[in-house]
Amino acid sequence: MTPTPAKALRTIGPYGHIHWQGRSYGAAFAHARIGERITVEHGAHSEQIEVRDPATGHHLGTAHALPTPPPPAHPAPASGAASMTTTPTPAPADDDSGQGPDFYLDLPDARIVATEALLEASENIADTINARAMSCIYGDAGLGKTFSVRAALKEVAADLVLLLQFRSRPTPRDIRRELFDVLHLEGKAPAHPSEFDQLLKRALVRRPYIIVCDEAQQFSRECFEFVRHLYDTGKGKTRPAVLFVGGEECYKTLYNEPALASRIYIWQEFTPMEPEEVAKNIPLFHPVWANASPELINFIDLEAGGGTFRMWSKITHHVLEGMRRRGLSEVDETLARWALRRSRPIRRDDDR
Repeated sequence: MTPTPAKALRTIGPYGHIHWQGRSYGAAFAHARIGERITVEHGAHSEQIEVRDPATGHHLGTAHALPTPPPPAHPAPASGAASMTTTPTPAPADDDSGQGPDFYLDLPDARIVATEALLEASENIADTINARAMSCIYGDAGLGKTFSVRAALKEVAADLVLLLQFRSRPTPRDIRRELFDVLHLEGKAPAHPSEFDQLLKRALVRRPYIIVCDEAQQFSRECFEFVRHLYDTGKGKTRPAVLFVGGEECYKTLYNEPALASRIYIWQEFTPMEPEEVAKNIPLFHPVWANASPELINFIDLEAGGGTFRMWSKITHHVLEGMRRRGLSEVDETLARWALRRSRPIRRDDDR
């Protein structure tokens, strides 16, 4: 019996490139479909993929692997910086260095799972840092974008990572102030924007920094342009690497501005796990699911999990609480249904 080929939803990126499983593919037909959602699956051999319309299943064509550029020659990392390979191994969740990503709700006993998306993000981030480039990791909330980025960045000295994260829409002035703080610059922040920018530019070229703009869907075009301005002032290895991490709005703003889109080295879209990924990854994610039946895991995912680790973290937290209250040693369907009722809002008739 021939196994069903692995499939995944992707978006055709700039220049008609399709990124999947750590490789980029291209085809002539893709140039006319930039920005469209497609389904990809394995082709006849490893150098090609088949592309289909996700709604109709209609075969759109075959895309072929693009040549992989040779890795650039890199100088020895600055003192205190760990070298970052192209295939870093995710750190275990119980690492006590204090630099690792946090699980939603601080879920006890949770483990980092080497999903396709996490491994791809690790590879993409390593390549972005090595090239001193700008890249964009985007997708809906709860899919593990920030978690994967922070797991990958454990390969980098903590004082080289400049994390910018804002609760509401920032302005370039907000970004200036945040960079001033995370760079630990001494003295009083300059009052005039041009003087402030010169100070930041001088500071950013001193070490191989990585600017991480998290929740970048909050950024306006002016904010993206300001970060680009800081990036463009560097030369070669003195240029900061930049990671934009955010929702769909982040992707749209960058993609619709040619000056910005042309500078994005790698685009990676995070999508929900497919059912076969859920069946494989959730038993590894937490011990409570290790012996659960595939049918129960599939039921939970269809009802509420949605292929996202954030929802699975929430559900798992409720399941553990239910087991503690009831003195249970394993999860069953009754307990799962109780956890699901607590995990999602109940739709009322007038909401339909």
